[in-house]
Amino acid sequence: MPTYHEIMTADLTALTGAAERWDGMAGEFARQEKAYRRHVHGITLTPAWSGMSAEAAHGRFGVTLREFESAQREAKAMASLLRDAHARFTELRGRLTAARREALAAGLRVSGQGRVTADGAGEPAVRSWQDRIDHAVRAVSDADEGVRLALAAAVDGEGRGFNGAALGDVEKYEALAAEGPLERLSRGGRLSGRELAELRRAFRDNAGDEVFARTVLDDLGPAGTVRLTNELNDLLHGPRSGPGLSASYGALASGLANSLATATRDTGSAWYRRWRAGMRRAGVQRWSTGAQGERLDKALGYQSLVTLMRSGHGYSPRMLENLTDDLIATERERPGIWRTKGAYAGARGGWFANDPVDGALGLMSRDPATAAHYLSSDAHMRYLVKERDWAVTLREGRSGTYTAGLDGDDRVGFGAALQAGATGVSPGGHYVRHGAANETVLRSALHHLSAQGDDFPPSLRRPLANILVNHGSTVHAAMSEVDISRSPLKQDELFEVTKQVSKDRGAYGALNGGLNQAMVSTLHTPHPSSPEPLLRAGRTVGFLEEARLQSQGTPQTATFETKPLFDKVISYIPVASEDVQEGFDYVTGKWLEDEQERLDDKQSEENIKAFDARNGQLMGLAAEWARVQKSGGVTDFDTKAEVSRAAQDGMIHAGGVSGAQPR
Repeated sequence: MPTYHEIMTADLTALTGAAERWDGMAGEFARQEKAYRRHVHGITLTPAWSGMSAEAAHGRFGVTLREFESAQREAKAMASLLRDAHARFTELRGRLTAARREALAAGLRVSGQGRVTADGAGEPAVRSWQDRIDHAVRAVSDADEGVRLALAAAVDGEGRGFNGAALGDVEKYEALAAEGPLERLSRGGRLSGRELAELRRAFRDNAGDEVFARTVLDDLGPAGTVRLTNELNDLLHGPRSGPGLSASYGALASGLANSLATATRDTGSAWYRRWRAGMRRAGVQRWSTGAQGERLDKALGYQSLVTLMRSGHGYSPRMLENLTDDLIATERERPGIWRTKGAYAGARGGWFANDPVDGALGLMSRDPATAAHYLSSDAHMRYLVKERDWAVTLREGRSGTYTAGLDGDDRVGFGAALQAGATGVSPGGHYVRHGAANETVLRSALHHLSAQGDDFPPSLRRPLANILVNHGSTVHAAMSEVDISRSPLKQDELFEVTKQVSKDRGAYGALNGGLNQAMVSTLHTPHPSSPEPLLRAGRTVGFLEEARLQSQGTPQTATFETKPLFDKVISYIPVASEDVQEGFDYVTGKWLEDEQERLDDKQSEENIKAFDARNGQLMGLAAEWARVQKSGGVTDFDTKAEVSRAAQDGMIHAGGVSGAQPR
């Protein structure tokens, strides 16, 4: 294993120099072959020499001629391998050099042995830079071992002279070396610690290399990939799992998944078309596994594939869309195919993608652009919302029969994809400007989900709350619009979805609290001396209150936790100015006081005017309006009355678009 010092001081030009000499050797072998073919081997082909001696000589001379040919092949392969090594080492040393340079720029010191130190920086900072340096050193070490393996294999003529089958690609040799252990593991065999370490190194070293990835997957084939995945799952989650296995076999699963992502990146290639066709066959086969065998069940190939893919990253958008389309086509042709015995959700069972369609959508959610593109199709959205049978779990009854039902993680992947597609926010990311596809997903979701009525999936309430908050300015404009024809969103669809979202306390809190920012922002927007922004804020409060009123009966005692609520929704809200943020915090505090008082008093919405429960929030909006208008924070009676009337009007209007009978 090369050290930091050796890597930084090595003369890499020696590799290209050696490659040139190997090329020269190949040229010399070619000249000798030509002479031998003409002056030695060729005489056995002339009429002057015939008979048994000529035949014997021809055979022996032919062996030597083939050795000259093999020698050329081996020499050229060695030259190619050395140039491959030079390119790889140059790239990796460049990364190490860049890491060192950036550490120095950050005020740290890096010794000649690669040790990071600093006078003023804390231990976490030093540790972070040391980890980066060490990672770069390990990458060179991984590549170095791969080159050593390839060079040894290239000169291995199996004891019969020069290697006429020598290859000029380091990654190809690494993949060929991995094939045997992977095949043995897929058949239930055991690997030594050294073999496991070498496989982990090979996957690590070749992350992103298409030649390596396709060579490994070609050897396994789609069926073998499923079989290997099932074996890894058993070692990680099945009856054979145990302490100490997770690190090694989990790394292999990730490496295999990443190789799949690399191999399938070019969806226009002939290789990809063959792989996809093969997986269509392997994906619908049932496979015996230890993990599923405990439930007297079998795993389908597609379920195993999506389970594997969860361990990887970097899948091409088109590959994910193709896979999801193939899965949907499969379940359309074979209704109920994914149904498995028992639930696969939570910390213990959620690792298995028993619903591969939902699992594929979950993978899609990692890339908001892919999710937006896929879900902006009305056909896809209609199928997922209205047509698909989401009952993928079989629960055993008292009589020994099984009944299909929803799993504990029902629509988790769909909800994540819907959220990513409509907002453009990646997992762990923050608000981004919306594109046309994001807007399309929002409107399509409202259209199809509003038609579900009380069959609205509970698992989609929180994602929809985040989506509505993310599109807060548009939602506020729609909720507060008097002229239905000018509303940016269909008010009846928006109301129904808002009502269904409000049935979940967390989603209700996220939506109502989050929209305060949109309302406060409009109060701060430059405008003529018109009370319209305040009146619109009041109407939106009324719209929200009417939706909550229709969604719930007598409230239960509960506690609203301000910080956790907004920690979860904050990434979906645009960054606001300091003044808007201050107003948002103030109005939200008033709203929370209203909400907690309502819950503590167990007020029955049937016995009070619901907008009265929002009085603190409305007065907070009025006070913020007065502050923006520079009236010294003093809110006159007319302003308070106007916002209260606007809230009442908003409730009446919302009730009207919902079709509810006036109370």
